[in-house]
Amino acid sequence: MTEGARCGTALHESAHAATIRGMIAAAPPFRPGASAPELVEEFATPANRMPAFLALHERGEEVLPHIRAGLRHPDWQVRRWCALFADTFADAETLRALVPLLGDPKSQVRLWAVHSLACETCKDGPNPVDPIPLLLERIATDESLRVRRQAVAMLAHHLASDPRVTSVFRTILAEEEDRKLRLHAEEGLKRYAAAATAASGGAPS
Repeated sequence: MTEGARCGTALHESAHAATIRGMIAAAPPFRPGASAPELVEEFATPANRMPAFLALHERGEEVLPHIRAGLRHPDWQVRRWCALFADTFADAETLRALVPLLGDPKSQVRLWAVHSLACETCKDGPNPVDPIPLLLERIATDESLRVRRQAVAMLAHHLASDPRVTSVFRTILAEEEDRKLRLHAEEGLKRYAAAATAASGGAPS
């Protein structure tokens, strides 16, 4: 599954949401009589994860209570796929429910919690959770390089410049050797500088 974001209406539909819609149209029906909790349980079965994801996606926001329940499931793959689902559909309660997964024992669960909690593209309304300090904590403490990369990437594409972030980007460029971490940090600094210039009416900041 590629990275993407929630889209509330067809008018503002992201490429990710449009791709999923096309996949739903092309896929054969998967357990049409199954309840949402039964479909969430299918995330534990490798061959059924994508069919269940598409079937739940087709039902839309009505399944979010069951997705939130899946975020607490004992099977980490269920937690992971429910976190992934929240990237496309997430209300305030679901976004709050993602926060505990930032400390999940499984790095793939943490990675999708980071992405789905922080991705701003095509979200309807403000995020009730301030993701900045949560992402900064992942960057500073997470043992997974992939999770750290994801957190830096999310900060680099944050819509509004944030003074809490700039120094972290600079520290990464000064101290980190990982190429992707450095690329994300460099891109973040460029975007923040461009935003500052635009806010000042085009004058150099």
